[in-house]
Amino acid sequence: MEAQSRLTIEQNVLVLKRYAFLERSLTRTLAGWLAGVPEWEAKNLIGLHIWESADAAEALHGRLRELRAHNFERGISDGLHTLARELDCAAHTADLIATAYLVVKKALLAAYRAHTGLTWEEFDNPTVKIIREKLIDTTEKQVAWAEAFFPEVAARYPGWEAWQAYIAGLLAVDGGVTGAEPRQEPPARPAGHALLLPWKTCQRMPGWPIFDPDTDVEPDRQAEPEAHRLWRFKHYLNEMTAAETLASILWMTPEMPWEFHYNVARHQWDEVRHSQLGQLRVQQLGLQVSEVPQVVQIYNVMMTLPAVDQYALLTTVIEPNGMPEKVANREHWEKIADEVSAAAVSYDWSDENFHIRWGQKWTPVLLQTYGYNETPEAIKARTEAWLLENTPVKMQKRMATGEY
Repeated sequence: MEAQSRLTIEQNVLVLKRYAFLERSLTRTLAGWLAGVPEWEAKNLIGLHIWESADAAEALHGRLRELRAHNFERGISDGLHTLARELDCAAHTADLIATAYLVVKKALLAAYRAHTGLTWEEFDNPTVKIIREKLIDTTEKQVAWAEAFFPEVAARYPGWEAWQAYIAGLLAVDGGVTGAEPRQEPPARPAGHALLLPWKTCQRMPGWPIFDPDTDVEPDRQAEPEAHRLWRFKHYLNEMTAAETLASILWMTPEMPWEFHYNVARHQWDEVRHSQLGQLRVQQLGLQVSEVPQVVQIYNVMMTLPAVDQYALLTTVIEPNGMPEKVANREHWEKIADEVSAAAVSYDWSDENFHIRWGQKWTPVLLQTYGYNETPEAIKARTEAWLLENTPVKMQKRMATGEY
């Protein structure tokens, strides 16, 4: 009787595949929506959750490999694929949080909590360890944030209830997260939910100031150190647009291997953190985020390019070009004993080194996958020339011409 009360190894594998598929789907949906969420708090937390969902999927993939399951898509039902596609079709922030978090992530959390009692803990301890030490804790925090934040957006975006009920119905049609729950009849799809992804323009709250390139004058680092520091960290705060670009690239490249998406999920989270270090410093220097002009033009102009061009431009042009300026700033801030600013740019510099390596690894794969008859060197030269013509940020032009 005891044996019948526990999952067989084959059943366990199928359930773990469903968990991993849903975490990958959430990674993709949240990435596609990062640029479309205007609420700053939500944008920052979604950036983290993109990475955490990807990391959860990667941990599950690792365990599945140990259980001799290497084809993670095999056995995934049409119902789950439909759910994943429909998650992308939210109409606004309230729809996104009401479904991705308060339906799917909340259901995953319940399944994770129950799973340790369904498998053979004595024999399947690696699975139990992953679920207890990584998945439950992370998902609990995500759901708790969504529940606390949701009333703010629920009031701003009416009509979310129908979309939430629809997504919950799609999950129920397929037997819930594990596939073992009673199945329900397919729900009717609410009107007014055309796919908005990918976002061609990144969204900010109404009334937030927008960057004016004509007034963007860099103070002299030596002669005006305080003005230069504030100017520089305003631009750091605007690295949110780099995160939004990468997140949209992740959504636009479903043909790429999972490892690429896993790396891009981390890359975009690094850029969110760089924005946060800018936010921390400008707040310490007396400004609120809502007072800093938003450089939305970078994302908007990048989105006129294909995803392959965007990735090559970011990782083989913009980030390498920025290295000399980062070194100069660190040396300057260390010289004037600005420990906080020096530490911030040091961690940024370390992250960017990894991003450049990823660019060297993945740009050739992107070119091959999407049929480009172009070498990495050629796309680098072409996109750098494009940048000099199209970027609204003078600093990027100076970096490209080696003025730092």
